Amino acid sequence: MLRGSVVPAVLGMVFVSSGAAAAATVQHEGDARVVARPNHASAVETPALDDLLERSGLRVQLESLSVGVRAKFLRGHRRLNGQDRVTIDRIVSERFAPETLYARIRLEFLRNFESAKLEKALAWYDSPLGRRITGQELAALLAEGGPDAVADLEKRRPSSRRLDLLERLDAGGGASEATVDVTLAVVRSLTRAFQPAVPAVAGLSRAQLDQQLARARNRTLEQIRHLCLVSMLLAYRSLSDEELDQYVQFVESDAGQWYMSVMNSALLTAVEVAAEATAVELATAVPQLVGDLR
Repeated sequence: MLRGSVVPAVLGMVFVSSGAAAAATVQHEGDARVVARPNHASAVETPALDDLLERSGLRVQLESLSVGVRAKFLRGHRRLNGQDRVTIDRIVSERFAPETLYARIRLEFLRNFESAKLEKALAWYDSPLGRRITGQELAALLAEGGPDAVADLEKRRPSSRRLDLLERLDAGGGASEATVDVTLAVVRSLTRAFQPAVPAVAGLSRAQLDQQLARARNRTLEQIRHLCLVSMLLAYRSLSDEELDQYVQFVESDAGQWYMSVMNSALLTAVEVAAEATAVELATAVPQLVGDLR
């Protein structure tokens, strides 16, 4: 699980290690989405943004996310024939290509550019502890957690202070909230695209469907919170409480809050665009997919 990168990383781990529950979701009406502003980044500042995104390990995380989404689609539709599965994988791979997601996220950062906060965020990721934490996050993302690692974790009985720090990290970075929205955005798009052919929702108005999706999201959120906590305990197990506290302080700072909020919003936007395009294309290319959505 990661942060700063936390959401992309946590999301990648949730997909790869657990295949997170495929319940539908809907965006909260009261959610504070980042408001896009004109791009004021100069020719000098733009490389600094690229450096920040590189330091945070975003590219590696998006590659893991893309692999996880593809795997989730194929695991969830085993009844389809080989050609259909090839078609699904091609469409999902194209729409969720890491470079496409990265480009959309970068564009959102340019639209919400704040030079002073970017400078402070970059200083954190460039610090020895920041570099070390990013390295551990990426290592955890690419590693196989497995039941043995979880069992070992349970034996350690994390202290109340450590659990409090991780809860603050989750709350400050919005990891669970963003992860459930991003993870389940795909299902929302599929439900809407195939709605006329799914008896359970075919007769629902848009408002009624959104209400059902919102209830499903709330049920899923608690499960995601637990998965995120386990992922963070595993990813940060070699950090001392003092080091973890420093990370939390960065996340809760003005610079950290700017970076996390833009990252969360940008990632959700990128995935929503990809999911919507994927659903529309699948509804045309693989209409028999509706059988697995009933």
